[in-house]
Amino acid sequence: MPTAASRRAAFKALHEKGRAFLMPNPFDIGSARILDGLRFDAMATSSAGYAWTQGVRDAEGLISRDAALAHAADIIGACGVPVNGDLENGFGDAPEAVVETVKGAMEVGLAGCSIEDYTTDPQNPYYSLELAVERIKAAVDAKNAIAPDFVLTARSEGPVKTDYELEETIKRLNAFVEAGADCVYAPQLKDKDQIVHVLSKVDAPLNILAGRKNFHLTRKELGDLGVTRVSIGAGLARIAYGAFIAAAEDMKDGGSFGSFDRADGVADSTVDFESFMKARP
Repeated sequence: MPTAASRRAAFKALHEKGRAFLMPNPFDIGSARILDGLRFDAMATSSAGYAWTQGVRDAEGLISRDAALAHAADIIGACGVPVNGDLENGFGDAPEAVVETVKGAMEVGLAGCSIEDYTTDPQNPYYSLELAVERIKAAVDAKNAIAPDFVLTARSEGPVKTDYELEETIKRLNAFVEAGADCVYAPQLKDKDQIVHVLSKVDAPLNILAGRKNFHLTRKELGDLGVTRVSIGAGLARIAYGAFIAAAEDMKDGGSFGSFDRADGVADSTVDFESFMKARP
């Protein structure tokens, strides 16, 4: 297995190339082995995907820092590529809480992590700009003191439906860049014109979330625009759980078992997923 230092260096180098490298998100050890076997350059944990495996909803404070980092360690141990951690809001409001999370991320061997400005409080969903920046600055200082090549991604979770909302998002992303973030990410961005506008206003590697409905830009198109990184988020987990419940409903409501005829040929895959699983020597 590669060392934590070599994974960090490889991950940092992917961001410097700047051509929409693809970073899918496994949700357990098995899915990590499959993605590693398919030879992706990097992968990332998914807070939602992992939460669902634990039977809870995402972004409601039901997953602890220790649980998220233990899950990240499992994913790292199952693959040989750099792994980025989806570490939500850093598991605490205060900058000190974010520092603890980032230190933990480096200790378990993550090559990078993302920190959100979402509070988990529905009444006040986003941190003030001042506090959001203070949290990112503290995280940057912590990682620079230990491993400067650790990739710290700052996320602006707010909506971008209006011109005002888009400009506020750009304001936040630029503030995060000024605070020292290595990469920025606004999950609500999916419109081509908006992506182009953000790229023209923010001078930093940009992550785009592609694993969702009605996202039709290709990886090549995103690379041509200037996008650095493409993540899938909970998209693969949602497909897996969706197929599971569809088959279960088929059995329960229709009384038929045809879903199992399709099980080995979902999406016409030419690869048996079991070939990527660890076997007895």
